[in-house]
Amino acid sequence: MVLSTRVVDYAKGNPLALKVLGSFFYGRRKVDWENALHNLKRISDRDVYEVLKISYDELNWEEKNIFLDIACFFKGEDKDYVTRIQDDPDFVRYVLNVLVNKSLITISSYNKLEMHDLLEEMGREIVRCESVKEPGKRSRLWHHEDIYHVLKKNKGTDSIEGIFLDMSKIREIHLSSRAFACMTNLRMLKFYVPKLSKLSDVKVHLHNGLDYLSDELRYLHWHGYPLKTLPSNFSPENLIELNLPYSKVEQMWEGKKESFKLKWIDLHHCQYLIRFPDPLETPNLERICLSDCIDLPCIPSSIENFNNLSILCLQGCESLRRFPSNIHFRSPITLDFSDCLNLTEFPQFSGNIKQLYLCGTAIEEVPSSVECLTELAELYMRQCTRLKSISSRICKLKSLHLLSLDDCCRLERFPEITETMECLEYFSLASTTIQEQPSSNEDRILPSSIANWSYGCRGLILPPLPGLSSLTGLNLSFRNITEIPKDIGCLSSLRTLDLRGNNFVSLPASIKQFTQMEELILSNCNLLQSLPELPPSLILLEARNCKQLQSLPELSSYLEELDASKLETLSEYSDVFAQPRITFTFTNCLKLNRKSYNILADSELRMQHMATASLRLFYEKVFDVPPQFSICLPGNGIPDWFSYQSLGTSITIQLPQCNRRFIGLALSVVIEFEEVFYGGYSFGVRCEYQFETETLSGNQKGNWVCYLTSASDYKVEDLLIYSNHVLLGFDPCLNIQLPDGDLHATATFHFSLLCDDCITENRIGCKVKCIGVCPLTANTNETKSKIFTENSATSSEEECTKIRKFHNVSDYHKVHDWASAKGSTGIICISGEEKLEPNLKRICREKDKPNSIFSYV
Repeated sequence: MVLSTRVVDYAKGNPLALKVLGSFFYGRRKVDWENALHNLKRISDRDVYEVLKISYDELNWEEKNIFLDIACFFKGEDKDYVTRIQDDPDFVRYVLNVLVNKSLITISSYNKLEMHDLLEEMGREIVRCESVKEPGKRSRLWHHEDIYHVLKKNKGTDSIEGIFLDMSKIREIHLSSRAFACMTNLRMLKFYVPKLSKLSDVKVHLHNGLDYLSDELRYLHWHGYPLKTLPSNFSPENLIELNLPYSKVEQMWEGKKESFKLKWIDLHHCQYLIRFPDPLETPNLERICLSDCIDLPCIPSSIENFNNLSILCLQGCESLRRFPSNIHFRSPITLDFSDCLNLTEFPQFSGNIKQLYLCGTAIEEVPSSVECLTELAELYMRQCTRLKSISSRICKLKSLHLLSLDDCCRLERFPEITETMECLEYFSLASTTIQEQPSSNEDRILPSSIANWSYGCRGLILPPLPGLSSLTGLNLSFRNITEIPKDIGCLSSLRTLDLRGNNFVSLPASIKQFTQMEELILSNCNLLQSLPELPPSLILLEARNCKQLQSLPELSSYLEELDASKLETLSEYSDVFAQPRITFTFTNCLKLNRKSYNILADSELRMQHMATASLRLFYEKVFDVPPQFSICLPGNGIPDWFSYQSLGTSITIQLPQCNRRFIGLALSVVIEFEEVFYGGYSFGVRCEYQFETETLSGNQKGNWVCYLTSASDYKVEDLLIYSNHVLLGFDPCLNIQLPDGDLHATATFHFSLLCDDCITENRIGCKVKCIGVCPLTANTNETKSKIFTENSATSSEEECTKIRKFHNVSDYHKVHDWASAKGSTGIICISGEEKLEPNLKRICREKDKPNSIFSYV
């Protein structure tokens, strides 16, 4: 059973792969299975190849070609990229659907073309068999050694249709000028450097020039192309995409050439480029990227004749001083002039411009002509350090929903706004010298967009709060506020409130009335002593370095009830990209440590609130999956109510049998620090746990990963840690299968340090001191105070099977791995009513628990 499970796991659910592997292993001995599984990726058995090829042989000629292109070149690539470089994108999309229906490929949720390893190997073997001994006679070349041999020895032939060379894998190569002379049917040529590679030196040299490139080329990508132009006899009539990044080209080609199919050009970091593409030669261009072409002197006025142009990127073109006047763009377009350091005038153009990037330019004024940009949705002018004034005609931009003027350090005044800007949602003036909001900018003029007026504008006087009922974000950080305005309660739509670095002692009790508030930031409020009851909608509470804070937020006197019938729904989530999280962080709130005994004793009730809130937010469809929950605060011990505790980093526990009231696990960790420890901007732990479940046919295992961390989107530099800290969390492990009858399930937990999002077993100056785990379940013994209202007192095996439906373990594991890169936090789990025997070798202590709305195992 274990061996067959490994085969199914390797097949990744692909029906054809299961059929192939089933045929391969049928009738073989156990030892043969074990040997084959050990070397599964290197299986080349002819029987496997022939079974796979049956499905391939059923394809027509066009479908076979596209299948082989994917197997050799495009596995893992974006579907849109693959289709756009083809002659007929619509037909290619049709063929991709055919291949999906035949289980030959899949398209991931990220729009990537995926193919099982066996199918990839089969496709590449088909190509290899075209000419086993002479790679130059194959239709496609992808292996760096084969390509090196063919190019170095001039062994290319007209059989070659595609070459994709990873230049990070080869040594330097000097090519003959006729290296491609015999490749008359070459339609795709890609010399590339992987994204994470640090390769900068050119490895492919053409000291004698290049005499020939195939006129059949549809796709040409050559990183570091070493010549000034493409070959003079090259006809780009079939070219669809041209990418020559980091090359030495001064112009694409010499003379006049027609390239009516060309849609994309990427010549970024071509520092010698001096000639802009001609719309008479390339009239159907959709995207032009010329970023960091530092010698490009100007843009011709003929640019408006590109009728289909949607993206023009000129970022970092330092020689560019002005843009031609009175240009009108017909198609929706994004224009990027960021870091054009010598661009001094706001471009004078009109038309369907959607996004305009002018960050880091030398522009001094936004003129009245800005009103011509009637379709403009986003205007970015960050770090325009010479910008002094903005025309009041900016109010004519009725489609504008984002205006960023951060770090415009000479901007002292924002104009009077006389017309409603209904679409404006984000408006940032960080680090400007503006002191006063224009009197005309009332709520009816800038609804909710005042969110970032005050951020970084240290001298800005806050306008009266009444009348700002549609305000969704307010940043009052580092403004020396000693008392929160009493009328703050009128901001009924507020979602984010940033009060960092102020000097108030307390928050008004009315703050709990912000029913839509999701983020409350209080870090570095050195005089803050206590927190009232907070809004139930709160997702992030950030209160680092609050030196006088003595207590955690007050808990509601009402513990909400949840209908136990919802548990069935709660157990049915799966296939999510990231687990949402609710995070409360109290790093370096050292007075909390002095009261840690009371706080940790109180944590049991706090955990109940966390669990019910997490499940409620899910079944009320606030989140697509039940969110994780975590609290980080100073402390030196695990709360006594944690059933299973251990010194060190690992622990194994036994889980209850099938119980439809099992909703997750509570975890607790103490991290021990040196007296003063530099913690970067965050710290925490990565918890890996493995469930092993007994079944009638053998044991089944499933792996999960979760995170308890102090990280948030509000990163703090140079965070010094002054004491040990406790991490508490809740993870709603609702889709874990528990056994029936007399069978058992165990869970093994291993904790690793997580510092600045980097996982490490050991780091000088800090370590995992001790850990705690507590399975929890809803308790039906209480009649008045209970979380779940049961529809029946017992649960049948059929109900257990239905509710505890086991979802794809590998998918769930991937979800948690992805979430780690985003800094996901929080894990606490809850389990059944049955009394279990703890693993005495792993447990330091276990105490009987009083009756409560939860049962603790």
